[in-house]
Amino acid sequence: MIRIPNALLLFAAVNLALHAAPDNTQHFRWQEDDLRGLFSRMDLEMRGTVEFTDNDSDIKSISSDGYFRFEQWSTGPTRTYLVRPGSNGIERLYSVDGVSKTLDAEGRAWLARILPEVIRETAIGASERVKRILRQQGASGVLAEVNKIRSDHSRRVYLENLLDYGSLNGEDLRESMRLGRKISSDGEKAGLLIAASPHYQSPATRESFFDSVDSISSDGEHRHVLAAVLERYGPDHETLALALRSAKRISSDGEKATVLVQAADFRLMDDTVRTNYFRAADSISSDGEHRRVLSAVLKKNSDKDILVRSLRSASGISSDGEKCAVLTEAANVYVDDPIVRRAFFDAAGTISSDGERHHALSALLKKADWSADTLREVAKSASRMSSDGEKAAVLATMADAAPKDPGVWEALIAATDSISSDGEHARVLMAALNAGTIGKDSVVLIVRSAERISSDGEKARVMARVAQKYSNDPQVAAALRAAAKTIQSDGEYRRVMTALDRGNTL
Repeated sequence: MIRIPNALLLFAAVNLALHAAPDNTQHFRWQEDDLRGLFSRMDLEMRGTVEFTDNDSDIKSISSDGYFRFEQWSTGPTRTYLVRPGSNGIERLYSVDGVSKTLDAEGRAWLARILPEVIRETAIGASERVKRILRQQGASGVLAEVNKIRSDHSRRVYLENLLDYGSLNGEDLRESMRLGRKISSDGEKAGLLIAASPHYQSPATRESFFDSVDSISSDGEHRHVLAAVLERYGPDHETLALALRSAKRISSDGEKATVLVQAADFRLMDDTVRTNYFRAADSISSDGEHRRVLSAVLKKNSDKDILVRSLRSASGISSDGEKCAVLTEAANVYVDDPIVRRAFFDAAGTISSDGERHHALSALLKKADWSADTLREVAKSASRMSSDGEKAAVLATMADAAPKDPGVWEALIAATDSISSDGEHARVLMAALNAGTIGKDSVVLIVRSAERISSDGEKARVMARVAQKYSNDPQVAAALRAAAKTIQSDGEYRRVMTALDRGNTL
């Protein structure tokens, strides 16, 4: 037996009909303790159809197969009340401490005091009882009755019936939610809110509904309610905004992310909706769940504003791998716009791993022939990488695109000059020379960059390639002759000069 001070607790509430019992018997047992050490234990068993009097002080009728037995034992006397069909209608048997007695004034007073409480706390015949109270006293009568109920399950049942059968005004609906918030069990509260959600779609009542949702302690039940609301009312901007605001309060990153991924299926057109969505996303501590949410919203909502918000949110991800995954996703929907550009490269700039930054920048380069401004930002971002190999890989990919803008070439060569490795430096310059025909000013930049290479072999390899393709241009030839003087090796110097003089393939 479980004892909880100042509370009525249903210890067992088993509907045997749910377990294939042939007689459709219901059995309830509970106990109440108080701070004085007094206790009261109660046991109720009933079968068939039982109808109570209008004031709930006794049984009005019972079906031919019916049976009602209630027993209370406590620090006072033990009382038993049994009602069953009899030859003349209803047979009532009453006993005190095991001794049969006539149901006298004292017994009737006990029954009138205890039976309404039993009916309330067990939710026996709740549907018909709510209808009766509505007819007699209106919604206020039912609300007053609910306020007396201590059982979470019974309170839920009464409120659901009130919502279903009562024509409630805004104040009644808000009071119903206030009483619902008092339910301790998150499971019962969640069940009530899911059932109640159709009644709370007006502006006057939505806030009270979500106040109750926010009172759920269990992250799983909180997510369960929001998922049900989104499934039914997700396209409604006002409801969606409040659901997303509520999702931010979920502690579990996994449960929160699940709500946001579901919400991403809807068009996040409203500014409040978008603000609440990304506030919730930014509150996720797990990098993997944060990435999962941003990837989902980018796939389903690819307009410029969503893209910018997603990139700004991605900057808060600690894991370079997860952040790169978001940027790679963003590269698929990237638009050449100043605000988008700033957001993308600001996020890329927060990636510490050279390998992951390489993947993000390469993903962007592979998608389209971008503007000079975007390509210059690629070069600048690459120039800040520590690894010569990763930096060269990005710049070689960029050079393969054979950009036409002189400013892009200047940015590309400037980034290339930050490479310490002679082999990687030469690799980028060769990629640029092999990409296609470029302007003579850009070729001269390549020659001057090659002049910075320490290795005579790598330097000569680049210069010989320039000579093969551009020796007929006087400006390029002059730059080559001047640069060749920095080669210490006679053999490599001769290799460049021969290529220059012959102007053809070695």
